[in-house]
Amino acid sequence: MADLSVIILTFNEALHLDRAIQSLGSLPSEIIVVDSFSTDATIEIARTHGARIFQRRFVNQSDQFQWALDNIDSRCSWIMRLDADEVLGPELVEEIKTKLAELPSTVVGVILKRRHIFMGRWIRHGGRYPVALMRIWRRGHARVENRWMDEHIVVWNGTTVTFENDFADHNLTDLSFLIDKHNKYATREAIDRLGKDYGLFPRDDEVSAGASSAQARMNAS
Repeated sequence: MADLSVIILTFNEALHLDRAIQSLGSLPSEIIVVDSFSTDATIEIARTHGARIFQRRFVNQSDQFQWALDNIDSRCSWIMRLDADEVLGPELVEEIKTKLAELPSTVVGVILKRRHIFMGRWIRHGGRYPVALMRIWRRGHARVENRWMDEHIVVWNGTTVTFENDFADHNLTDLSFLIDKHNKYATREAIDRLGKDYGLFPRDDEVSAGASSAQARMNAS
């Protein structure tokens, strides 16, 4: 078992949550679920896995995750972000278990490669693979980029490494749900763009300076 706390944000994720947690195997020391008052079986599923459960009104992903980092006490050395509709492959689980404890103290972040599964098919081309994201970091060495869409983890006081094996974003909902979801994503993108163009939000220069993944730097440009 790795010295690792896995944080999952949820809202009505009964379709996905059990699969996500099962994919972790014996990897995490603890699972933390921050829920936005789900009305389905999400909380019951989290309880069956022994997760620590917190509920809080949702503003956006960045705000919710930063609240978790600021307010939930975890004694694990490492923290991992996992979305409810994501799954780790067994090869990545084994890689994390093998490598995480052996990383030198100078390493504060681990970048993981994500594959996107859409309607049951792996999207291999069009720049969709691999998407490299900071998903594991040392406790006390990271924060969440303050933006409404495609927020990233920013680390400090150390270097990062990239693991070889990947995980999958594999949403099981139907096409109508996914269209609605991406329409909402477009609205959040518009908020970020307007905020940037009109100086409504402060720029996060640490992302551009290399304190996160290459994917984050591309989105910040």
